[in-house]
Amino acid sequence: MSREPSVGDALERAYEAGQSLIVRRVDLLVAETKLLLLGGRAVLAGVVLAVAGWLYLMGGVIDGLGERYPRFAVELAVGLAHVGAATLLFLRARSIPPRAEPKS
Repeated sequence: MSREPSVGDALERAYEAGQSLIVRRVDLLVAETKLLLLGGRAVLAGVVLAVAGWLYLMGGVIDGLGERYPRFAVELAVGLAHVGAATLLFLRARSIPPRAEPKS
């Protein structure tokens, strides 16, 4: 015998669909988090290597110029060059207007 669908059956199907959607969204969130962490590790490793390389490079520059000029003057000059570069980057970043976020 054919049974007519009832409001209760429709509500039950809607509830089950909502639960399924929530489970799928959580699974998607977990997968995206794993990808983000893997990408974040690579970026962090790159940053650490870049900073270490920069420190060795500056040490070499200071040692090399320290043989010709007084070491304290070379260290001051390198430090002032970094402060000047950081100041220029800061001022440039403040003068650039923020980009509008694309609407989804």
